[in-house]
Order: sequence, then structure tokens, then C-alpha cells
Amino acid sequence: MSRLAEFRALEWLLATKKSELHFIEIDPHFRRELEFESKLHDLLAEYQFDLANVLTIFENECKNKYSDIDQQWRPLAPPPRYRTRQSKYYKNPHTGEVVEAKSTLHKTVRLWIKQYGRNEVESWATAWSVCAHKPDL
Repeated sequence: MSRLAEFRALEWLLATKKSELHFIEIDPHFRRELEFESKLHDLLAEYQFDLANVLTIFENECKNKYSDIDQQWRPLAPPPRYRTRQSKYYKNPHTGEVVEAKSTLHKTVRLWIKQYGRNEVESWATAWSVCAHKPDL
């Protein structure tokens, strides 16, 4: 690109930016913002504050406000993914022996199932939730 073409392009760009600037200057919203900014700077000068002090104050207030909200609305801990298996107490009526087991895979309970059958051994079971303490069955 020749220097003359570059000059013409920049000249055209300058003209378009000047027209954009003119439309921004006559915009009432821009005028209100400009007025607000000037009043804010006057107020800051009157109380000998700078913008950094004001921003620090607002940040601290926002942190305190939102940290209180976060603490109030903090969700509860998620429930455990799997329930723990409930303990059962098996009391063998033939021997009087009591065994606490979470499943029928317990060594003694398996032996009883082989000897007496699953249905009979399950009829000997008492859930922990039914008994507030270890049952004396």
C-alpha cells in the first residue's frame, strides 16, 4: 500500500471515528454518566478519598454480605452414596449362641444355614434397629 493510500485510509477512519464521537457526546445517557463521574470525583476530593479506597470499602462489604449468605444457604453434606448394611443378631435356639452379622456370609451363619436351612436361620434374626442395645435374646 502506498503512503498516499495509507494516508487516505487513516483520514477516512478518523472522519468515521469523529462522527461516532459526536453521536456519543449528544447521547443523554452518556451525559448523565459524565455528570455522575464529575460529581463523584468532586465528592472524593472533598473527603480526600481516592477511587482505590472506595473500591476497597465496597469489596469488603460485598465479601461480608455474600459470605453471610453463603453460610446461611450452604447445602448439607451429600448423603452417603451407599447405605451401610444393617447388622442383624442371630440367636441359635438349639445352642443359645448369639452372632452379630451384616450378611449371611458370616462364617458361623453360613455353617448354620448349611445345617438348618436358610429360612430357619433367617427366622432367628433380629435387626439392630429393633433393639436399642445389643439384644440378650
